[in-house]
Amino acid sequence: MLIKLNGGIEACAELTSLSKSQIGRCNSDKDPDLLPIASVIRLEAECGNPVVTRAMAELHGCQLVNPDEQGHDGRCLMRDNAEMQQRNSEFQSGLYSAAGDNVITPNEALRSLRDLQSLKQKIADVETGLTEVMAKGGHKGELKLVYGAE
Repeated sequence: MLIKLNGGIEACAELTSLSKSQIGRCNSDKDPDLLPIASVIRLEAECGNPVVTRAMAELHGCQLVNPDEQGHDGRCLMRDNAEMQQRNSEFQSGLYSAAGDNVITPNEALRSLRDLQSLKQKIADVETGLTEVMAKGGHKGELKLVYGAE
């Protein structure tokens, strides 16, 4: 499948610097030859589909998860919570700094409003994550292999 996704034997030979006969042997169901791991990585990157890596993960009872498709789970919820705390600190720090001289200028007020809006958005993200956990009847953390972390 990986060879087919990359345009066939000749295209894969060119991409991997392997011979056409070696790619052909790896392409045959009757031959036990396997592609070298460096070639698999190169071909998966080229076609944007981790078919071999996904198959290997499944053989070990795991699955690949695209971080962009995860939605809110325990890991994302905790990251959202940490970001919410960071934004809250930024909002409070800016407001205290602005009020330190007992005068809040329009620019300082505008900056604080922007910080507050950012905090409100992250609060909404945390709320959404918690709502999803409730809708799913809870959440149990599990080991996940993630592809595409750059």
